[in-house]
Amino acid sequence: MTENSFPGPMSMIQIDGQKIKLLREQQGLTQLYLATAVDVTTDTISRWENKRYPSIKKENGLRLAEALNVELEEILDSTKQQPEPPQEETVSSVSKIQGPTKAKVKTWPIVILSTTLFAVILAFIIFYFQSTPSPNYGANRTAPHHFISGQPFPVVIELTGRSEKENAFILKEKIPENAKILQVAPEPSGKGSDQLFLKWIAKIKVPATFSYVLNINLTGENKVNLTGTIATAGGKEQAVAGVTEIHAGLHHWADTNTDNIISDSEILAVYDKYSAIQGFEDEIDLIEEIWMGDGYRWNTQTKHYDIIE
Repeated sequence: MTENSFPGPMSMIQIDGQKIKLLREQQGLTQLYLATAVDVTTDTISRWENKRYPSIKKENGLRLAEALNVELEEILDSTKQQPEPPQEETVSSVSKIQGPTKAKVKTWPIVILSTTLFAVILAFIIFYFQSTPSPNYGANRTAPHHFISGQPFPVVIELTGRSEKENAFILKEKIPENAKILQVAPEPSGKGSDQLFLKWIAKIKVPATFSYVLNINLTGENKVNLTGTIATAGGKEQAVAGVTEIHAGLHHWADTNTDNIISDSEILAVYDKYSAIQGFEDEIDLIEEIWMGDGYRWNTQTKHYDIIE
């Protein structure tokens, strides 16, 4: 591989925007998917594809190639690397001496055949991607409807769909202000400074589960909103369905009917929905203690649960 490199501390490469756009469309990927994978904006991806930014950082080029499932060489602009072959000059000079008729007789059948073959391949690609239905995907959020300010509570998001193969997803969850993230599984893809979002980008099979645990200290408001989006390769971005609003109060989040008792059905619901969350064992143990007792009260002075024996 030969790369167009520029002197200086930052290594640059020259990319072929048409190749990038063709590879993206052949795989049914969106500009949003590539932008998230490379950590740039969709406008930047559009400029790359339209050759308005022919030179980019090599680091971004490697990320872009990985997102397109190809080697870096396949997205480089090869026209900048290869000098014109010397025999063209010879052919041109021969044509001048012998006349253009012979060259045209030999060249045009090849041109026509190549054009026809390219048109057939292009028509097949367009027909294949338009006739192949995209699987329907969705995301649903499960979370308690209430919590105690300053105490942890879980959120689970399940991706659903109809496909037996792996597909690319981008899942984003907006984190409420003053929230502390205690646990996240699997590990988020984004490592940036923006702490108001959890972002995952992955190629996985559905169904798949994502979860996180929050601790929120509320001062004025008595509720928080949870919002998020899911985007799939070749599909539109859509909102995560399910619970979107949680109210603060004086009852444990597992006490769904707020009667200061953890019943059999309530603890079974906890095990069914939240027991697989990594690092959530202490909270599950607390719920078991409350369930084994006769009830509980939230002590606003000590900030602990008083379990009634």
